[in-house]
Amino acid sequence: MSGKAKYLSQTSDTLRSTAETHDMPRRKLPKGIHALPQDVVLQSQTARLIEATAWAVSEKGYADATVGNIIARAGVSRTTFYQLYKDKEDCFLACFEQLSYAHAQTIDVALTGNAELGQKLVDALTAWLECIDADQRYARAFIGEAEAATPKIRSAWLAARQHLGQRLGEWLAQVRTAYPEVAAPTPATFDLALAGLTGFVVAEVRAGRLLAPRVPTIAAFICASLGLARWAEHLREAFPAE
Repeated sequence: MSGKAKYLSQTSDTLRSTAETHDMPRRKLPKGIHALPQDVVLQSQTARLIEATAWAVSEKGYADATVGNIIARAGVSRTTFYQLYKDKEDCFLACFEQLSYAHAQTIDVALTGNAELGQKLVDALTAWLECIDADQRYARAFIGEAEAATPKIRSAWLAARQHLGQRLGEWLAQVRTAYPEVAAPTPATFDLALAGLTGFVVAEVRAGRLLAPRVPTIAAFICASLGLARWAEHLREAFPAE
């Protein structure tokens, strides 16, 4: 499996992992007393609620999606929902945090590889954006809607963006160690580069467009924004038709 391909399904795998064993079907569990252990039942219900939340929010938007929509799609009772989550916001946050964790792990793995520094950036962007592209329903729900959902959800979204910024800053520090002539960007310049990157990702997700094919352009933008003009030009020359 190639370096890019091995990350492709990590996000969906992470979010759905609780329902992927042979003895834990994703379909609705039988009512009443049955032989499945309680932890298996709970995992199945949680997995179905995650998928149902993604469906409801991606179809209706966060504001218009209801707990009723979610439990109807998941095939669980309202009582079960409120045993697991305080409300719709709490459910969405649990899903969002799992998605953010999967994306953070994907980026971290790529940035700790042995590739040349410029290639590390391309690899990290490719791994991350392929994860997003792998399931656009999850992306529309938990990326496209998070920024403007509620103050608490926006705080979680900003925390995820901060993690991305930290990793990008660590990568830039490695670049500047290897190439001392590279000047440090001002905090405002760095924030603008990060805002441009995340804003573009959110906009493309909302528009339903794939992001991975745009990696060369995105990487060139980041390099140009952070004072790596020669790397940006190299990317533009290497991918002239992108």
